[in-house]
Amino acid sequence: MANTDHYRRLEMIVQNTTNMVVVTNRNREIEWVNPAYTQVTGWTLDEIKGRNPRTFLHGPRTSQASATKLGDLLRQGQAVVDVEMLNYKKSGDPFWVSMNISPIRDDRGAITEYVAIESDITERKRRDIETGRIARHSAAMQRIAKLGYMEHDLATGQVYCSTEVLDIIEATSDDVDLRYESLMAWTHPDDVAMVRLNYEQAVNDAGPYESEHRVISKSGQIKWVHMQGAIEGWDDGSTARCCMTVQEVTQRRLKEQEEREEALQRQLATIQSDMLSRISQEFRTPLQAMLGFTELVERREVPLMSDRSRGQLKQVRQSARQLLHLVHDMMEFNRLHEARSPLIATAVDVHGMVRDLASSLRSVAQAQSLTLHADIGNSTLYARADYQGLRQILLNLLANAFDYNIPGGHVWLQCKSISGSRVAISVQDSGIGFERKHLSHLFEPFYRVARSPADLPPPCGSSLGLAIAYTLAQGMGGDLLLESEPATGSTFVLVLPRADTPDLPAVSRDGVEPLLEACRADGDLGGGRVLYIDDNPVSTELVKIYLQGQPNIELICCSSGADGLKSAQRLRPDIIIVDSHLPDMSGMDSLRAIQSDPDLARTPCIFLSEDGDEQSIETAIGAGFRECLSKPVDAQVLVATLDRLLSEAPMTSRF
Repeated sequence: MANTDHYRRLEMIVQNTTNMVVVTNRNREIEWVNPAYTQVTGWTLDEIKGRNPRTFLHGPRTSQASATKLGDLLRQGQAVVDVEMLNYKKSGDPFWVSMNISPIRDDRGAITEYVAIESDITERKRRDIETGRIARHSAAMQRIAKLGYMEHDLATGQVYCSTEVLDIIEATSDDVDLRYESLMAWTHPDDVAMVRLNYEQAVNDAGPYESEHRVISKSGQIKWVHMQGAIEGWDDGSTARCCMTVQEVTQRRLKEQEEREEALQRQLATIQSDMLSRISQEFRTPLQAMLGFTELVERREVPLMSDRSRGQLKQVRQSARQLLHLVHDMMEFNRLHEARSPLIATAVDVHGMVRDLASSLRSVAQAQSLTLHADIGNSTLYARADYQGLRQILLNLLANAFDYNIPGGHVWLQCKSISGSRVAISVQDSGIGFERKHLSHLFEPFYRVARSPADLPPPCGSSLGLAIAYTLAQGMGGDLLLESEPATGSTFVLVLPRADTPDLPAVSRDGVEPLLEACRADGDLGGGRVLYIDDNPVSTELVKIYLQGQPNIELICCSSGADGLKSAQRLRPDIIIVDSHLPDMSGMDSLRAIQSDPDLARTPCIFLSEDGDEQSIETAIGAGFRECLSKPVDAQVLVATLDRLLSEAPMTSRF
């Protein structure tokens, strides 16, 4: 009676359990299933009795390896424990099942049947798959954002670091002892105290933690990281671990540093400008008074003076005039750089201006034992320029030619049309010339070259004349070129747009061929591949036309920094020309990307400047550009620059 009640209770449990129960014979043919089995699979006992479960449960995504392993275990008389498998319902829908199968033996130990207890784990599997998907997506986002993860066990000191964290310090798990104190060794020595203080305070307060500090990578590079985290604790409130995100922010910090330096430079420039303006005003008044009184003394007292006193008074007057000229040039240079004196482009009669200057300055040249020549022809020629600005340029160039000439020397003024779209005005002298080391500095403010031989008197200019001339030329959409040889003389060439053409020549063959012919005058360029990176289609087309006459040049054009870098890595050009402003990065950023590639690091790069100011040129050269050209690019200047770099000849001029 007791056994009957016991079996009845067991039968009720089996009938009402949510787990599936299956009884098979020794051949794995179904003898009995409980109602839960039918509810989950859709199969009734009458439909499947005598059948092997695999004949109707297995489907296209069922793991055959798992099924074979399960069959092998049962044939060996072993129990199956927690085996998970994807099966299919009568409806064809897949479901996951976890199986525990035990063999039943008779008194002799022979297997007579199998009892399987199975659980539907489809929902759990779905959650696991979703959790895995989220984890994969999170890992992918971490990789894309370079966002690492750290977890510090406060009890044991052990630290878990994700791959992204190890990548920042360029290390592997084998290189790093994953303990708190060991990881602190990667922190920059100057930041260790601050990092420790902030972290220990966060742990003690069980509050949030945030830090931005430097680390030193395995290769010795200094990098910036931003760490942010929180203290997590157990149910009893005790702190247990600190979970943190770690992100490298080196580029942002460098950019911020650049921005701070740029802001400081602007502030210093403003202070310098204000100070220069005030000092100039303070100098101008007493100098003018000094000149006035000197002239008054000369008119009234010279007849009563000795020759020595008259010479000394003349020296005072000349020195005062030189100082006043310096003050004037300083203020003019300051106004030009602040754009306080706008240049007004008009049609200027170049021949007329050159003729007038030559006429008025011949007596000055003769007083210095020089001969001034003017070759202007009879035709009319108009340049697009600011009248006073052009006159100032020519006066400054002539003053330089007078100062650095020799007794009995010559100065030649010449003007002509170039390619029908530009005007060239040259000032050539037969003076002492300049050594090559000076050429790249002659347009810098206050740069002065000592005269040679030593017994010649020093130049009386302000050392700002060429800087002002260069700035004015750039401001009028032109250029100022220089060629010079010691003991031979110097030639300055001012290039301006013609008055009847726009600032840029039309992008066509018309009018360009003479430029190409001029560029070909000294022969074809040496062979080479040139990569041109610029998003301006007009500039790109001009460069294409300029280089069409050079059969040995292969030109490749790209319109963004990213495309340019890919092309450079693929094609390995001989020269790379980079515009200062690209749609996706600056010219400086593009240069850094190019230099970071070991195969491209030694490739000469040319910087295209939008404004051509001295500061941007110095910055570009300091960053690693070999040359700087101002836009719009002049054909002859471009070809000469490419020729010099392709042949690795030393620089002979400054643009």
